[in-house]
Amino acid sequence: RMTTARLVAATLAAGLVFTAATAARAADVKRRGGQAEVLMGGSMCIPSHAACRAATDVVGSTGPSMGMGFTLGFRPLRTLMIGAAYNIGFFNPNYLATGSNADAFRVAYQNSVFAVIRGIIPIWRFDLGLEIGPGFSRQTFVARDTLPYDKQFSQGFAFKTAPVIDLFVTRQFFIGAKVDFLWNFHRQVCADAGGSRVCQTRSSNDQASVHQMIVGVHFGGTF
Repeated sequence: RMTTARLVAATLAAGLVFTAATAARAADVKRRGGQAEVLMGGSMCIPSHAACRAATDVVGSTGPSMGMGFTLGFRPLRTLMIGAAYNIGFFNPNYLATGSNADAFRVAYQNSVFAVIRGIIPIWRFDLGLEIGPGFSRQTFVARDTLPYDKQFSQGFAFKTAPVIDLFVTRQFFIGAKVDFLWNFHRQVCADAGGSRVCQTRSSNDQASVHQMIVGVHFGGTF
């Protein structure tokens, strides 16, 4: 019959074996070298100098849609990654032209490229990271015939901040969640009409030049 002391000893031994096996599996994770990853999920508008809602030239709001991101980097250390990133995020521009019930925009989207650096805290098979980086973005709202211009756009300096959590499910493949905050610092908003272009200092009546957030599933691998 197993005594209490023997039961405690057996439990401790099993715990030590499990801990050793877990440590061995965690140590087998490849956390240095190249890293490629994908973000897929939803894209949302964040108010900037321009708002996500309007009731002046057009009436409505810049609604959420889908977005994605791609990153290619290098990890010289387990706790650091440097690389380049590209994001494409769409909006759902639900606006009506003033004085009518006709849609004002066909589609709205933003393209962004960044040089990024990510600090990482590795815990067992988890990577807890925070990514930052400067870059360039261009945001475009394509108009319908109900507006006096073909498209409205803004472009210029942008900055990314992105918290991320990943779990290595194999030695080199991970999956997790990420939020890309894309902060736009565009100075002007331009409108194309036919063959002409008019650019002016952005205002709260513009739709372009809002910030963007892309949140979703994050996955990739090291190589």
